[in-house]
Amino acid sequence: MAGVDLRTVQQLMGHKTIQMTVRYAHLAPEHQMSTVERLCSRTDALETSTDTRTDATPNLAVELADAVVH
Repeated sequence: MAGVDLRTVQQLMGHKTIQMTVRYAHLAPEHQMSTVERLCSRTDALETSTDTRTDATPNLAVELADAVVH
């Protein structure tokens, strides 16, 4: 949640597998939602400048927000 990638945390903690690191890397719901909000704002900015998607293309930001809620 501090912005450090899990691979680096794995190495620093001496975990042999990434699964061990992930076991202890619990994200708070607030952190997940703030990440979704950042992705949404980035997606919105990209859509207004160069939107080449079709209506059949899923909206990643909406899917992520839905996953956090459920």
